[in-house]
Amino acid sequence: MPEPSVSAADGDDIRACADGNCEVAVTKPVTVRFQGPGGAVTLSVTEVGQNKIEYTVKSGNGQAKGGVSGRDRACVTSLRKNGSDTSCGGAGRTRPSPQPDAVVIQASTGPDATALLHVAF
Repeated sequence: MPEPSVSAADGDDIRACADGNCEVAVTKPVTVRFQGPGGAVTLSVTEVGQNKIEYTVKSGNGQAKGGVSGRDRACVTSLRKNGSDTSCGGAGRTRPSPQPDAVVIQASTGPDATALLHVAF
């Protein structure tokens, strides 16, 4: 498995996301489950490549997808009890701020098939 090229507060330990709060570097598809405002949440990073990341978030009957490619790009998904929204564009390297009654997920591209994943709850 390739070593992550970016530093993250929780390294590459995806298990750190199990509490709904983490910053991890990912180099391959991974899945993490945790409790969100509307119950169980499943976050699946489905593809990681050079300057590319795609993911799916499922909670209850809802599902959101995000994906972006290009240098310094990111998607942010806010997941609430009664819905979600996703926005993609230029990447900020700052952690997303927790929001009341929401899980915020930011997925940022990296130059050598390493993406940065932030989860804030």
